[in-house]
This record gives sequence, C-alpha cells and structure tokens, in this order.
Amino acid sequence: MLKNRCIFFILLITLLGSCSSPPSEKSETELAISESSYAITSTQPESDKTLPSTPAVVTPNPSPTPTPDPFADLYGCEMELEFISGSLESRKTRFTILGKDYFKDKGDLFDPGTGTSIYYESQHYFIVHSSYVNGNILDPMEAEFIRKYLEYWGDTGPEYIQDQINSLEGSRVVWKCSGKEIFLTRINGIVRLSHEASNRLWLEPRSLEQIIEDREGLVSEWIGEFKDTDQPILYIGFCGWGPRSLGDSRFTYYRYLIKFDVLNNYS
Repeated sequence: MLKNRCIFFILLITLLGSCSSPPSEKSETELAISESSYAITSTQPESDKTLPSTPAVVTPNPSPTPTPDPFADLYGCEMELEFISGSLESRKTRFTILGKDYFKDKGDLFDPGTGTSIYYESQHYFIVHSSYVNGNILDPMEAEFIRKYLEYWGDTGPEYIQDQINSLEGSRVVWKCSGKEIFLTRINGIVRLSHEASNRLWLEPRSLEQIIEDREGLVSEWIGEFKDTDQPILYIGFCGWGPRSLGDSRFTYYRYLIKFDVLNNYS
C-alpha cells in the first residue's frame, strides 16, 4: 500500500512538470539583428555625418579695357606736322581736319584758302591743298612747300622729281593734334600718280590702295614707289603741277601721295 502511494506521487510530479512553459527567449536570428542594429547605430563615425556646405568665394574677372584706336579720333583736330629730320627739317605745316559732317554737307568747307583737310578714316588718308591762294605766291597753302621741293615750278623732269623723292624718304615727321603729340612717323615713300589715276583718286579716295596697285594711265607719268611695311600707315595727298600749256588747269593735273610709317603713337 505504501509502495503504491509512492508511485502515484512520482507520476503527479512528472505530469505537472511537463505542462509548464519555459521562459520566453529571443531566437538567435532576432538576437543577431538586434546586436547588429545596435552596433551600426553606436559605432557610426562622426566624420560621416553631413555638415553644412560653405558657399564658394567667387572672384569676378575684370573686363579688359579696350585699346583706343589712335586713328579714329582725329576729326576736328588742329593738326600740325613738323619735319624733324631730312631735307625739310624744321619745316612745318598746319591744317584743320574737317568733321564727319563734311560728308553730309560739303559746301565750301574745303575751298582753297580755308586751311582745312579732308580725312578718310579707314584709309588713314588726308587730303590737303598745295599751290597758292588766288595765285599769290606770298600766301602758300598747306602742302605747297613739299610740292615745290619735289618739282619746283612744275617744269622739271621725272629724274629730278625722283631724286627729290629719294632725298625725302626716311625723313621723320612729328604729328600734333591740337598741341598734343600723337604720332612719330617716317616717310616710307612718295608717289606721283598719272593724270588718269589722279582723277580717279579724287573721285574714289576710298579706293586709294587699289588705285596705287592698278597704276592706270601713262607709265611715263608715274614716279616713285611705296615700300611694304608691317607698321601702321598714314597718307597725305596733294596736287602736283602739269605742263604749262594747260594754263590754270595745270595746278591740279597730278596728285602726289606721301606714305608715312607710324613708328610710335602717344595716345
């Protein structure tokens, strides 16, 4: 009887123990995820955090200052040319360059005796008067002293004129605009155009270089040549005298061109 009670007691304890639940535990997977998340959150380096961006400092580039064109601002100048070397050293001439309005209403602005000059900017070409006002030899016009040096009274031959041209080539000339020195130049060459080319130059001054290249008219009337140059250039043109048999029309029969190399400008 005692033995049976012992067996019953053992069976009861066994049944009670098999029905109780074990304490709740996380699975290995859940533990791994939890530990990994903690590790990532807690070990993130400080340097990887996003910092506020600093705006870049922009230094403005200064705009280049355009170089002024020394040949564009000559209208209205009280121009003076002085020979500082050569056969005409110390000789001067003065003239007023007409403004651009001349090309709209020429009137009598360039009449002989007015002391004016026409300027063609693109060609750097000045036209001035030679000879004498109303035939008065005591009142020479702007380029008369150069014309007379080249051909005297117009009765000289081509050889004489060429010799005079040769003696002037290389002469240095200072240009002043309203009292201010603007150019130092050197005579590159001097050309007397034929009568036919002279007329064309008067009618087509902007074709100056083409007229020089074409050399139209009588070959015997052309005297002198220009040299090639890399320097900026200026031209002055004026009349030369023709044969005496032409009467008063002889004083505008030919045209001379002087080509100047610009050695320096002071603007």
